[in-house]
Amino acid sequence: MVVAEAARNLSCVGAEPLAVTDNLNFGSPEKSIGYWQLAESCRGIADACKELGTPVTGGNVSLYNETLDAEGKPASIYPTPVIGMVGLIPDLTKICGQGWQASGDLIYLLGNLTSDDSNDDNLTTNITLGGSEYLATIHGVIAGKPPRVNLDLERGVQAVCREGISNGWVRSAHDCAEGGIAIALAESCISAKLGAEVNLNVNLANVKRWDEVLFGERGNTILVSVAPINEAVWVSYLEENLPNLWEKVGQVGAVESPLRIVANDGQSLIEVTIADMCDRFYNAIERRLGI
Repeated sequence: MVVAEAARNLSCVGAEPLAVTDNLNFGSPEKSIGYWQLAESCRGIADACKELGTPVTGGNVSLYNETLDAEGKPASIYPTPVIGMVGLIPDLTKICGQGWQASGDLIYLLGNLTSDDSNDDNLTTNITLGGSEYLATIHGVIAGKPPRVNLDLERGVQAVCREGISNGWVRSAHDCAEGGIAIALAESCISAKLGAEVNLNVNLANVKRWDEVLFGERGNTILVSVAPINEAVWVSYLEENLPNLWEKVGQVGAVESPLRIVANDGQSLIEVTIADMCDRFYNAIERRLGI
């Protein structure tokens, strides 16, 4: 997941991922769980780097990172592999940021919005609340299996995003990672001070609950915005290069308009102002440190 997200972040600005440095932070490898965590993280990083063609050129390791729990017993930090990735931007005039660029631009989701029941690993992306920021922040629970990243789909989604930026069709791009699609949409609104009208056309038979759709975390997924004048050529390109794995989900709103997310039956899921989102975003650290 961490290798895929690093590559996805590069692709969202228009850069082709090239190589990796890593920083592996773990507890004691002399304990069986610590050794297993380190070994499996190394295996996962190696597998992902091989699939994405991004060799590891260097890095460092920090072990024996432990503290005492409430009962005075040694407790390891959560296993924390960190990835730094370098990429190449062929033309610095053709890059993107995460913020919307203009009111009226069309918003597309690249990748799967929900998981499905297919056994085809080339199409399925696992969206879950397991290990999510939502579960930890709202419910105080750190548990569950994290999402599985489909590296074949990851390569395809990232390549389409880069090509869209290179051709000038894609005006903004932002990956869906921590916090899920709702947070990605909010961050794009905050960066631009522009709202958005978003319709999530979701079959709940696949996911059962809306918090999973909104805040479930996933790989393989990027939000992009496109000017209406480029809609036809962009859609044609998507149909040819990412068939059935994209969706038009909304439109960028006016300055200071809210972020509205509705279900396909018209049910309102989220409506929040730019002012409220910016307040939570820009003042979060101050609030945490305040008395």
